[in-house]
Amino acid sequence: MKPSLEDMQVFLAVVEARSFTLAADRLERTKSAVSQAVTRLESDIGTRLLYRSTRSLSLTEAGSEFYAHCREIKDIYNSAIAGLRNSGDKLAGSLSVTAPHALCEPVIIPAIIKLAEQHPQLRIRLLANDSPMDLIESQVDLAIRVGSLALQSAKVSKLGLLGESLYASPQLIEKLCGIPSDLTELQNWPHIANDWQGMPLKYELKSGIQVKATPKVRCNSLHDIVQLTEAGIGIARLPDIIARKKVANGTLCPITSVAAAPIHYMHLFSKRPPTKVQTFIKAIKSELQTCSKN
Repeated sequence: MKPSLEDMQVFLAVVEARSFTLAADRLERTKSAVSQAVTRLESDIGTRLLYRSTRSLSLTEAGSEFYAHCREIKDIYNSAIAGLRNSGDKLAGSLSVTAPHALCEPVIIPAIIKLAEQHPQLRIRLLANDSPMDLIESQVDLAIRVGSLALQSAKVSKLGLLGESLYASPQLIEKLCGIPSDLTELQNWPHIANDWQGMPLKYELKSGIQVKATPKVRCNSLHDIVQLTEAGIGIARLPDIIARKKVANGTLCPITSVAAAPIHYMHLFSKRPPTKVQTFIKAIKSELQTCSKN
């Protein structure tokens, strides 16, 4: 029979303790069980490894050579286990993240820049996508999502809130004779919508008013929606952190606030995610706080 790795480690413990009794104590086994393991090992190998007496033990020539191999195997084993345990604590290797376009420019990209500068051994992969993704199939470590979520097998935690408002160009507002005092009249304005917003469009305003509309233009790119809105094609629901610069430049005007949408992060790790994932989550939270202050 082939010698078992467990018996080899018992033999190693006996040699290093220079005693069956001490080895048994260290292994938390009986002296009889330790002795049987060494005897079984010698039988499986077909050669004597130890000279035993009531007062001492010593290695045979074969035992001395075999001990060196057992020591090497144990060192490799310990190194492999330590490597696995520590790999999740190192900010190195690869980190794959998916996030909606609305958060990429103001939040995700700044977080990536900081981590890339602070941890040059970390390789980051960003998948900008507004649609749900299969985290396993896409090999994604961390998913950032906005809005309500369907039932998930992934671990989900809340990151914060994304403020959103309806925006339009100054030209469109002037053309339609200004912002109406009765916000339900916004349903008669031309609307630009993202594909994920559904049909018909439904806006729940902070005031509690609900607005329904049929979009004039639908688009799956936030960047394109912003451009179309600036061009005066219609009114659009945009994240405040995206539209803020446009408002400052005078190309967009806020019409009214929409109820804030929750921001979540998701992962498939059974316990706590690796340190690199936790660090990225903290970086995102920091960027969100910065955006909320500006």
